[in-house]
Amino acid sequence: MVIELKIQKIIFGGFGLGEYEGVKVFVPYTCPEEKLLVNIKEKKKHYWLGEIKEILEPSPFRIKPKCPIFTQCGSCDFLHIDYFYQLVLKKLIVSDTLQHLSKIFFPLKNPLPVLPFNYRNKVQMVIKKNEKISIGYYKKNTHEVIENPNCLINPTIFNEIRNSFRQFLEENNFEIYDERTQEGNLRFLVMRLGMKTDKILLIIVGKEYDKRIERFIDFLSPEIKNKITGFLYNLNPLPKNRILGSDFIVIWGNPFYFEELLNKKFRISANSFFQIHHQATENLLKRAWELIAPEKNDTIFDLYSGVGIFSIILSPYVKEIVGVESEKNAYEDALFNKIINNCLNVNFILGKCEDVLSQLTKATKIIVDPPRKGLSPIVIKELVRISPPVILYVSCNPATFARDLKTLLTFNYDIETIELIDMFPQTYHVEILAKLVKK
Repeated sequence: MVIELKIQKIIFGGFGLGEYEGVKVFVPYTCPEEKLLVNIKEKKKHYWLGEIKEILEPSPFRIKPKCPIFTQCGSCDFLHIDYFYQLVLKKLIVSDTLQHLSKIFFPLKNPLPVLPFNYRNKVQMVIKKNEKISIGYYKKNTHEVIENPNCLINPTIFNEIRNSFRQFLEENNFEIYDERTQEGNLRFLVMRLGMKTDKILLIIVGKEYDKRIERFIDFLSPEIKNKITGFLYNLNPLPKNRILGSDFIVIWGNPFYFEELLNKKFRISANSFFQIHHQATENLLKRAWELIAPEKNDTIFDLYSGVGIFSIILSPYVKEIVGVESEKNAYEDALFNKIINNCLNVNFILGKCEDVLSQLTKATKIIVDPPRKGLSPIVIKELVRISPPVILYVSCNPATFARDLKTLLTFNYDIETIELIDMFPQTYHVEILAKLVKK
């Protein structure tokens, strides 16, 4: 079935939304105000899914994608849209989500532009073999791996390592894991890069250890090898999509790498969370510092504190900071980072916020940076009990952010500002920073 459709807006998820005879129709790789011929691929009960058959009236913001496999690969959503208009769309997506889910109407500004390509400091590539070995990302909505030897959002050095690793595997006849039969061995290639330090943590993931993998470090060019700070093998025998298992073998170097943010140094272990875009992360930290407006008598709680970036940046300006982190590796990194940055007024606690917050009493300001699922009812209850004058909420999920914001506003808080950070150029994802103040 082919229909003519006008795209009204872009929603979270990257789809264009139009309406045909009262039915909502979602179409990827579109722009607002475009008129299209759309091939309907699937009819659901309350909406249809379609794909572009022909662009009748293109948006003035539509551009030719630089990537030859853009609509096949699952990594990017907006390569067909001018970068500065992407920033406008992200503002509209968040604004629409707040209005639709929580009836919150608050004026937003576009996020600041950042480096739009070659920005990812971490990649996780799937290794598969049919007739030949493939190393890349899943094709959209499938478990088929599509290769891209020159991915535009990866640093060039990641592409070079990926290409060398594929050649190394081909030449040495390694067994590759098959997720259908759960046989074979090698599963993923993971790379992490310190953008300021120019050092790489290289991780191979497999079901069991294959000693031959140790030779890969000498297969790399001397220029790349000199940038490797750690070469690890991760054991993951579980038949699930989780990439990293709990056990690491250090083949060479360190099980961590270092990064610098705003003249502070941070150790990041192989499975510790760290924001993906260096420039955007510095923008986030600068703006968080300005909004928190640290004072010498402040006691700040940093919830979901990770490796401690907010705590350590704010430490010199306040009386005390308490960070709470549930992941052991990130917690241990935070303790190390506290020492190397001489932040003696920071205390990190290992545990879930749901368990730890009841033990904490008074804070003048609280930062929350939860995972995508947002704040649990227990955490919100504890925030209300502590009742800080200021809450700074950092989120990567507009839907759970809108839900939590609506709840917090019922407990005598007002929105002072909501700002956006473009942490993920070429995708629909966006980082949100909101300051709430007690009435």
